[in-house]
Amino acid sequence: MKVGIIFEGTYPYVTGGVSSWGHNLIRSMEDIEFCVIQIGDVPRIRKPKYIFPENVTDYFEYFLFAEYDFFKKRSIPESFFEGLKNVLIYPFEEKTMANKLFELFKKQPDLDFTRILKSGFYWDVSLEFYKTYIPYEDFTNYYWTLQSMLLPFLNSMTVDFPKCDVYHTITTGYAGISAIMNGMKNNIPVILTEHGIYHRERQLEVLKADWIKDEYRLAWIKLFNTISSLVYKGSQKITTLFSKNQMFEKELCDDESKMMVIPNGIDYEKFSKLKYRKEKNPFIVGLVGRVVEIKDIKTAIKAAKLIKERIKNFKLYIIGPTDEEPEYFEECKKMIEIFRLEDTIEFTGKVNVLDYYPKLNVLLLSSVSEGQPLVILEAFAAGIPVVTTDVGACSEMIHGTKEDIVGDTGIVVKPKDFVSLANGIIKLYEDDEFRMKASEIARIRVQKRYRLNQMIKNYRNLYLSVVK
Repeated sequence: MKVGIIFEGTYPYVTGGVSSWGHNLIRSMEDIEFCVIQIGDVPRIRKPKYIFPENVTDYFEYFLFAEYDFFKKRSIPESFFEGLKNVLIYPFEEKTMANKLFELFKKQPDLDFTRILKSGFYWDVSLEFYKTYIPYEDFTNYYWTLQSMLLPFLNSMTVDFPKCDVYHTITTGYAGISAIMNGMKNNIPVILTEHGIYHRERQLEVLKADWIKDEYRLAWIKLFNTISSLVYKGSQKITTLFSKNQMFEKELCDDESKMMVIPNGIDYEKFSKLKYRKEKNPFIVGLVGRVVEIKDIKTAIKAAKLIKERIKNFKLYIIGPTDEEPEYFEECKKMIEIFRLEDTIEFTGKVNVLDYYPKLNVLLLSSVSEGQPLVILEAFAAGIPVVTTDVGACSEMIHGTKEDIVGDTGIVVKPKDFVSLANGIIKLYEDDEFRMKASEIARIRVQKRYRLNQMIKNYRNLYLSVVK
């Protein structure tokens, strides 16, 4: 079997998170061939952060904002434009549009959809929308905004992937659109796995982005929602990491029979061999993650200042690459200087976490967005209690579910709440009984529910089920 596994902006160029998950999935299925498909933004040379396992037999990459010449593709017939005209009806209800687009694409999936941007149809429709809905806006800005919205979408629809037995996309978005269009062209099944919920994450980005004028925010949100709804429609199976995510998927997907939960898994044997550090002088906390804005390292630094006022012999390791967002890294270092925490906080850079977990009393996670963080599972397997923000599956992982055992393995606080984050660390420092009980439950939880071999078995069975 050959699986085309599709990543958008992550593996093999970004470490941790989805990349680490994908790398473990691939190398744990030695008898299955993989074609790694990577979607970037603009063409540029990047250095991979991972060495592909031997069962990666093919690699394919394309870029959302590249100008491609799909000269071998068929031009768009007038009948397609007629169908498209019946789709683009205000108020652009996302699920309705997605269903109509799906039926339209299914009839003719192998066109050069980028030619839409050079068609008389596109000019007429965009001009009509401009005059009807946004005539006060500068037309040049309107025109290029529309182009920037549609080019990556149309490139994703048109590009041809290497042929595989199944396509496995690790997000909806552009990766998902490419997967279902190639699935249609080649009659190949598509599996979707969502770590975070793409349309929800994009909505938050659009609402916060200062480069998007208010006139266009709703259009961007509706575009991403339509893309997600299309991918849900075209996928044979939809997996996510925890049940809470399915609530958001159901906003744009009506077929619940496709949905299933496959939790993340880690190599329990490898991490459970590590001895938990019981002594607490010094009291050592570790934050394992990239130094990037989404991990909200600044909130962890603010918390560290409060902790230092209560626990004099306190140390925080920030364990992970520092080169992905250099400006943010410099801002974090400046904060540390201002707070006079140079002797308290240490950036380790990229290191082997196995060398650091035995040094930790507590793992800290301050992210503003996560799926089901592997670092929490690794810490659990090593018996390390966790203080985390309430993002993704973190609350479920800390408190437990009926599938494993109920019991707390740490403390959950709201994102950005550095005071509660600090108090959580202090609570685990002061309450030895709670800390040791959390350590014990953490190991049991991973052993029962979050083992890598369980995850691999589930995905192997899923691949086989759709191919059969």
